[in-house]
Amino acid sequence: MNLQAICVANFTGFILIAFLLISRAITKAKSQAQDHAFNLMMYLVIIACLIEPLTFYVDGKPGKLSYWINVLGGTYLYFANGLGSFLFCVYVDIKLYGYSSRIRRIYYKFGAVVACILLSLIINIWGGYYFYVDADNVYHRQPLIYIFYIYMIFCCVFSIFVTYGHRHRHGKTAFFPIFMYLVPIVSGSVIQMLWYGTSLAWLGTAIGIVALYMSFLNQKSYLDPLTGLYNRLFLEHAMYEEKRNSGTACYGIMFDMNFFKEINDTYGHSAGDNALCDAAEIMKTMVDNRCTVFRYAGDEFIILMKTNKEKDVSDLEEKIRERTSAFNENVG
Repeated sequence: MNLQAICVANFTGFILIAFLLISRAITKAKSQAQDHAFNLMMYLVIIACLIEPLTFYVDGKPGKLSYWINVLGGTYLYFANGLGSFLFCVYVDIKLYGYSSRIRRIYYKFGAVVACILLSLIINIWGGYYFYVDADNVYHRQPLIYIFYIYMIFCCVFSIFVTYGHRHRHGKTAFFPIFMYLVPIVSGSVIQMLWYGTSLAWLGTAIGIVALYMSFLNQKSYLDPLTGLYNRLFLEHAMYEEKRNSGTACYGIMFDMNFFKEINDTYGHSAGDNALCDAAEIMKTMVDNRCTVFRYAGDEFIILMKTNKEKDVSDLEEKIRERTSAFNENVG
């Protein structure tokens, strides 16, 4: 066991998450459901980066204090691992699908299983079936501890399944680099699992969280904050990518809203914003995974559609017109 290397690895992870927390506090972005999960993941990691070196330091040292630091510290580390893996699954789902009945339907049941696993950690303090600290205050892992590594792998696979399920239904989601998050975490955890005395799991988690956050910062520059659609800047990027890639043809449809100025002048800009969001929602619900919707400027929208059949484009245009007419009749 190289205590110096363990301290350096965890201190690096602590600094990475600390800077990230400071950055988020400075920006004071509006908090959403996905942000709560992401913030809690960061808090779990930053505390773990402090506790893990402490458990290694007291390992084998005499005294009741050393014993309880070792036991409670180890309990927290596995608790943070288990809860953090669950929170990442929730975060992925909310990020892709939004907070909906799907979250309640899936994760309340999943959460009950996680709660039982975490409760078993508390019982382990006296049972010692996951790990125990002997009379010399030396930490020992038990074979059952691999349940947590299996559970972590399950959460990773489940989050990948959710991501690719969304991609199958709605097309590729830009700026969601799930493997940039998972690879450093899984790599560090596997190394730490196989060679006790190494400490890379929490550093890997910190690196994964920072990579994920940087990607979503990049995403914000390509999204329209009002409608959530891709903006004109990302349209230029998409057009450039289409020029580079040969194969399926790409068609564009441009829409603008009739009487948008009258809506703003008569009912106010808040009503105008609501109208833009309604229009964006209609387009998002009418397209499939061959299409990407953009807010071009003001009340103008563009849909790019990858298809070799021009009829697909005219059919989509007609469906959007019909859906818009039905919407106007209902709100009128």
